[in-house]
Amino acid sequence: MAIAMAGSGVALAQTTAYVTDALEITLRSGQGNDYRILRLLESGTELEVLQRGDTWTRVRAGNDEGWVRSVYLQAEPGAAARLEQVVDARDALRDENRELTDQVANLESRVETLGNENEQLREDNQRMTERLQEADEGLALADENQALRKQVLDLERQVNDLSREANRAADQESRDWFIAGAGVIVFGMLLGILVTRIRWRRRSNWSEL
Repeated sequence: MAIAMAGSGVALAQTTAYVTDALEITLRSGQGNDYRILRLLESGTELEVLQRGDTWTRVRAGNDEGWVRSVYLQAEPGAAARLEQVVDARDALRDENRELTDQVANLESRVETLGNENEQLREDNQRMTERLQEADEGLALADENQALRKQVLDLERQVNDLSREANRAADQESRDWFIAGAGVIVFGMLLGILVTRIRWRRRSNWSEL
């Protein structure tokens, strides 16, 4: 093997090579068309280069190792393989674009939902503000009503006090009038008795004459 490598001027390398755009090439067990075919390699098949030569190159394809003609190898994938890669990349980009489109649609829907929620929150906030204002006004009215009730109670107490004073004054006036009336009656009685005695004395004096 060493003599064959030296005679053919091959070099050891650990690189990657690809089958050219030929439909299929053969992987043989040795350097020559008379060696056994191990398998067929399709265009674009990726190979691991084990030993490169001018005519034949030793490669590994999966679990198989053998020799292929060097002319059928190239450093880059063939046009068919590149086309397949481009197609795969395009399909991947389409899928990604579809996903991004769906994400954008979801985000737009979310933005619309958030906008509606924000508007609803604004309306709720406005209603709450109005209710708070009404509550403040209600508290102010309640305080004013409480103050008015206190004034009414104070006035009622004053009226009751004045009524009691008036009743006491009326009672006092009634007593005064009663006493005055009684005094007039007693005075009248005394005056009647006195007048009667005076008359009686005058008659007695006249009878003595």
